[in-house]
Amino acid sequence: NYLVPFTAKETKLKFLEEGIVYDDLTDEDKEQYETLFTDEEGELPEKINPTALNNWVFNEDTIRIVLKTVMEEGIKTDYGAHIGKTIIFAKNHNHAEKILDIFKKEYPERGDDYCDVIDNYINYVEDLQNAFESGEKLPKIAISVDMLDTGIDIPEIVNLVFFKKVFSKAKFWQMIGRGTRLCPNLFGEGKDKQHFIIFDYCGNFEYFDENPDGAMATPVRSL
Repeated sequence: NYLVPFTAKETKLKFLEEGIVYDDLTDEDKEQYETLFTDEEGELPEKINPTALNNWVFNEDTIRIVLKTVMEEGIKTDYGAHIGKTIIFAKNHNHAEKILDIFKKEYPERGDDYCDVIDNYINYVEDLQNAFESGEKLPKIAISVDMLDTGIDIPEIVNLVFFKKVFSKAKFWQMIGRGTRLCPNLFGEGKDKQHFIIFDYCGNFEYFDENPDGAMATPVRSL
């Protein structure tokens, strides 16, 4: 009676899991592959391994797929008019800015304040975080790099998007905890928050199934 459970959507992006094999691509994709991966000597690798592609989360098509899925399948509020409060956990600041840029291109009708980056590179981050913590104010979607992983209490959060690998099990569960807060009457007419959704694009649940103790977390730049 003190926390709400989650539903996990473990969406595997094929290129992140298996890499890219040139011979398996369509003619159109082969042309893009040649443009992206031909080296300075004019050599073209037969395959790009998934380890390299884990660092290639800036791919615009990938980000569009992630955003489209969240916007369509995420929990809505305001009688379905808006996505509920959502945190996207990005890999780094550049990744977060790329996600924001593509969101604004894909959903211009939502306006400039609907989605924003919240991390320690933003000058007015405290004001922005306060606005996100308010159930009535924008942004609805916060793209976070480490700042919203722990220590916040926002009952209105109903969607969490893991768009990065997390190797610390303690941190992983702290991040999940951002969505567990009870929120009475979130959907109006006495309808309370019953659960929240986790979109896991980087195999974090699978990783901790295979490595139950996790691994040492790498240090991050302090605020």
